[in-house]
Amino acid sequence: MAEVLHFEPKVQEVPANAMAEACVIGSILLNNAAYDSVADVVKPEHFYHTDMTEMFRLVQGEITAGRQVSPVTIAPQIRSSEYLGAEWLAKHLPGIISAADVRMAREAARSVAACWVKRSIQTYADEMRARAANSEAAADDILAEALEHLEALAKGTDASRPTVTAFAAGQALMEETNSHWQAGQFLSGLDTGFAELNNRIRGFRPGAMYVVAARPGIGKSGLALSLAVRMAQLNGRGLFWSGEMSAEELMGRVIAARVRMPLDMVLTGMNDRAGQPERISQHDMGRMVEASMALKEIPLSIDDREGITVPQLLARARQLKRSNLGLKFVVVDYMGLLRGSTVARRSGNRTLEMTEISGDLARMARELKVPVIALSQLNRQSENREDRRPVLSDLRDSGAIEQDARCVMALYREEHVLQTRMGTDGQPVRNTNETDAVYEKRRMAFLDALDRSRGKAEIIVLKNRGGRTGIVDMLFDGPTTWFRDVSAGERSEAW
Repeated sequence: MAEVLHFEPKVQEVPANAMAEACVIGSILLNNAAYDSVADVVKPEHFYHTDMTEMFRLVQGEITAGRQVSPVTIAPQIRSSEYLGAEWLAKHLPGIISAADVRMAREAARSVAACWVKRSIQTYADEMRARAANSEAAADDILAEALEHLEALAKGTDASRPTVTAFAAGQALMEETNSHWQAGQFLSGLDTGFAELNNRIRGFRPGAMYVVAARPGIGKSGLALSLAVRMAQLNGRGLFWSGEMSAEELMGRVIAARVRMPLDMVLTGMNDRAGQPERISQHDMGRMVEASMALKEIPLSIDDREGITVPQLLARARQLKRSNLGLKFVVVDYMGLLRGSTVARRSGNRTLEMTEISGDLARMARELKVPVIALSQLNRQSENREDRRPVLSDLRDSGAIEQDARCVMALYREEHVLQTRMGTDGQPVRNTNETDAVYEKRRMAFLDALDRSRGKAEIIVLKNRGGRTGIVDMLFDGPTTWFRDVSAGERSEAW
């Protein structure tokens, strides 16, 4: 029988930098101004060695209390500390002082914080390994919790990002403005693919969150897809997340718009216009295949995972950003279908959960330096008004959405609103105690308004930070759920 080999498990090295820890504390003791350069980078819990943690707490306590601290003034507290004591003072304080280098204090602090991050990852990885092996929890839940934890860890290290002076920020802005001026480019962001929308908001600016809100059935998913396809063609690869439609169904809409055929015909290959289903013609089938081949020229990645969290979406976006094609924008369809963190969900407070999701999407835009276009639902308040055009207060679930967004746009279609007021006979519903003469006058005005609104839509810019609000008129093709510029006309190419 072959001999069984036994291997000793490799001892896991704990990331720590004792010299950096001593440098941080020693530098502060010799020059209290050094504290200001490290305070936003390290906290007491970031130090690996217990005595260094206690020393930083003592030093930090003195400075935040407005008192000067030095090796002499801190000595009494060291002697009385249960974690340190007189012996520690004599043995270790001289070494800490000798490690001081005020010029390198901030760099040393970053090393201390980096080691803490690595230790945290190791610890949490061990916990996840044990949970994955022994817990009955679903794999998706374990993965979501891990991503949430790592995302929180990443947020905790963001404080080390340096501030920018007013002059530096102004110079960076002028460089950007000058490049637009030299090129005669009036857009300050990515081309939306629609001329009138560009004129109103000057493109989707990288690093900002844009919200498109509407009531159900108005066509916000169709607008999001129209934007995504055109933007990908003009600007480069985008990421489209859909929480309710598969990638195949989404592309069915894109193909339907291209060939000007109803979506159900594209999805089934059948025509039932006459009430008798039959195969579409060979010619139409060929047109659909040709349109599907043209999708190769659209750099758009589809993520159709249901019920994911923003950290999960961010992880996917980061992968695309690092790849050769990069990432130019993200479209989220829609915010209400994303999940908040475990803590937010357990609170049972939907407003709290949506506040978290909105803030995370805004931070994702800033981190990736791409525009994030997020769809949102409107509440029912607009349906109780005579003029059902949405206003900012109609945003559903959280006022944070309005605050986090650079721009809030509401999609409105008068045709859809009027159709909801019609009866099964195709006529406007009659009011109680309405006379024949009054009803007939109202009916004629109603049908005239319906006729004028057919195939039309409005993008109402309700908030536009640094820009204009107002209405952008659009054309809407109901059978293919696609939007077009008014200036381009209803017979223009979809993409």
